[in-house]
Amino acid sequence: MQEERHNRWKSLQQSVLFQLLCNDSLCTYNIRLGRPGVDCYCQHESGAAVLQLQFLINEGALVTACADDTLHLWNLRQRRPAILHSLKFNRERITFCHLPFQSKWLYVGTERGNTHIVNIESFILSGYVIMWNKAIELSTKTHPGPVVHLSEPKG
Repeated sequence: MQEERHNRWKSLQQSVLFQLLCNDSLCTYNIRLGRPGVDCYCQHESGAAVLQLQFLINEGALVTACADDTLHLWNLRQRRPAILHSLKFNRERITFCHLPFQSKWLYVGTERGNTHIVNIESFILSGYVIMWNKAIELSTKTHPGPVVHLSEPKG
């Protein structure tokens, strides 16, 4: 039974729906099979709420941003999904993440209005930070607030 479940998981990774549950755990549902049932149930050890999911498209990986200001990189290509790396933010609270398609850089917005850049391959901070007061007009002196969205320009 377990081997059958593993083979099904490996062959149908691209047809899986992830759902955050009200208790901050993560369930996966197989869309392609067309029948109800949970394929896998995962939860962070800390029990912290999951704020956001970022998929590494065609990589079999997932990044979760949690309310305890920790990022987790999950490997979805194993029998049971597992956390490969974790990165804790100690001085700033995470508010939003953006992972451009096929990029090795994860952009992490914070409550202070700054954007940190994480190398997705090594899962460490790049050291480059976009500070809110350097990214706005010099005449603006008031704090713009937390980062609520990050995206790439189209075109």
